[in-house]
Amino acid sequence: MLNIYLHLSDNATMPLRKTVSMQDAPQKLTWVSCRFDEMTPHQVYSLLKLRQQIFIIEQECIFPEIDGLDPLCDHIIALDGGTVLAAVRIVGPGVDPDHLKQGDRPAIGRVVASEALRGKGMGRQLMTHAIDHCDQKFSGKAIYLNAQLYLKKFYEDLGFIQFGEVYEEDGIPHICMERPAQAAS
Repeated sequence: MLNIYLHLSDNATMPLRKTVSMQDAPQKLTWVSCRFDEMTPHQVYSLLKLRQQIFIIEQECIFPEIDGLDPLCDHIIALDGGTVLAAVRIVGPGVDPDHLKQGDRPAIGRVVASEALRGKGMGRQLMTHAIDHCDQKFSGKAIYLNAQLYLKKFYEDLGFIQFGEVYEEDGIPHICMERPAQAAS
C-alpha cells in the first residue's frame, strides 16, 4: 500500500491520507511532500546519500550535488520507514539564478530512485506526484526540467516536450523539456 501526504504551500498541509495499491514495489512506501527543513535528520541524510550513490558514484559524475538549493525547494520523497528510497526536488520559479531557461516555471529535478525500485514503475509514480504537486502549487504554469538525453522518451510519455538543442552538463548529454500548463479542471 502507498500512503500519500500532500503539503500544498508553506502554510498549508492537506490532512489527506490516501492509500494506493503498489503491486510491484517490494515494500510499503510512504510518500511525503515537504520542505527541506521539515525532513528529519535521518531523512536528509538518506536523501543525500541516495542522490550521491546515483548521481556521483553510479553515473561517475563529480559535481556539487549539495548546491544550496535544497533548503529553498519542495521535495517529494518515498520512504520505507525513515529511509528515502526515491525522491524529486521541485524548484520554484526564480529560485535558481543559474538556470535562466527555467523562466517563470517550476522545475522538477534531482529525480532519483534506489536501484531496488527501478524497473517497477517507480520513476513514473515519482514524476506523477511531482507533476501533481506542481499543478496544485503553481496552477496554470508549464513545468520545466533538464533531462538526461537517454530519458527523453520517458519524459515525453509524461507530456514533456523538448525545446532547444542537446547540451552537456557535467559530461552527460541533456535536453531542456517543458510540460505545457494544464487547463484547470
